[in-house]
Amino acid sequence: MTESAKESNSKPHLGSLRIGLFTDTYAPQINGVSISLQLVSEGLQRRGHQVTIFAPKIPGYTDDQVGVVRLPSLKYLNDPPIYVAVLGTPRSTWSLSRKHFDVLHAHSPLSVGLLAYFMASTKNLPLIYTYHTSITDYTHYLKVIGGTALIRHAARWFSTTSTNLGDQIVVPSPKFHRLLLEQKVTKPIVTIPNGIELGNFKVAKNVGSFRNRLGLKSDAPILLSVGRVDPEKHLDFLIDAFVKMADRFPEAHLVFAGDGSARKKLEEHAAATNVNDRIHFLGMVSRDELPDLLHDATVFLSASITEVHPISIIEAIASGLPLVAVQDEAFEGMIVENENGHLTPMDVGAFSDTLATLLADPEKLARYGKRSLELSEKFSIEQQVKTLENLYFEAILQNWRGSFVSRISARLKF
Repeated sequence: MTESAKESNSKPHLGSLRIGLFTDTYAPQINGVSISLQLVSEGLQRRGHQVTIFAPKIPGYTDDQVGVVRLPSLKYLNDPPIYVAVLGTPRSTWSLSRKHFDVLHAHSPLSVGLLAYFMASTKNLPLIYTYHTSITDYTHYLKVIGGTALIRHAARWFSTTSTNLGDQIVVPSPKFHRLLLEQKVTKPIVTIPNGIELGNFKVAKNVGSFRNRLGLKSDAPILLSVGRVDPEKHLDFLIDAFVKMADRFPEAHLVFAGDGSARKKLEEHAAATNVNDRIHFLGMVSRDELPDLLHDATVFLSASITEVHPISIIEAIASGLPLVAVQDEAFEGMIVENENGHLTPMDVGAFSDTLATLLADPEKLARYGKRSLELSEKFSIEQQVKTLENLYFEAILQNWRGSFVSRISARLKF
């Protein structure tokens, strides 16, 4: 790129914004937050905005996208490896105060999120905060003390306090809107659903590639789970449900795509069953290959009850898959009972029977898949980005009005 091109790209377009996105999790970590952030960042840049992402440094990893600022970090957990930013003294952290932004958007409440709050306070900038994760559902990652009532109470207090630091709060689903109201969050809350590049999932490039990889026939039912392999996902429940209905569908296979702290125990669980040769662990599947996997699948499964607005479900319906999941408010608008899937209690028998009934009805599978495609249209990244853009402009205007009134009031006192 020439110097003139660089100079041109560095200048804001008319109506463009300088946006700072702050997150404690980003590439190469693969989860809903990191995927959503990358999609949002790219979408905002396509609309002419300048975006800078602040995230902890991951040793040995180099970003291949511009506009990512890595902060000094320390490893917090080994399995999975999680790094947290170290704030305060490093020169690279303090130098952030010299950067210029119109609006800041925090996507986590921990160290990088607090940095966003301090920058917003220091520079009198509007701060948007997206509540991606219910902190109280993840206290088990704190060894020994994580399950105590004291820690759960502290997590709830921290959740409310950190969320109230934002001027405007974004939640991806009505489930979390209700949760924050219960937690006495007082700041304005707006629901903006997650979005994806729908076109990437509507068509597969290499249909049958994963069936070939697994050595499966073209008509063998594939029951698929995609996502982190961690305890809160209850993936052992899916194994138990599969075992219960496996004899009725001897050609069916259960496939897990993803990795995480519970994978070893899950593999041991599968190995102890009498259908272990029909349970497969693919590990991490690249984003480029994911549409191929989804289009090879027959039904998408979920047993998690800690979801917010799971991108994996949006990808599944955009690929035209029927779904069977454990009841959770997070699936509102994505899984509609008797239209594109079924929601069951957290009961192995009920889940297994529901799945078996669906698999036995090819006409219903086809109808549910078609309905999934229709429902997915609401969850485009373009719509999410446009809604965020409007929120940013609104927050900037409100911040300017507040500053203006404060300056006038201060002058009138003298």
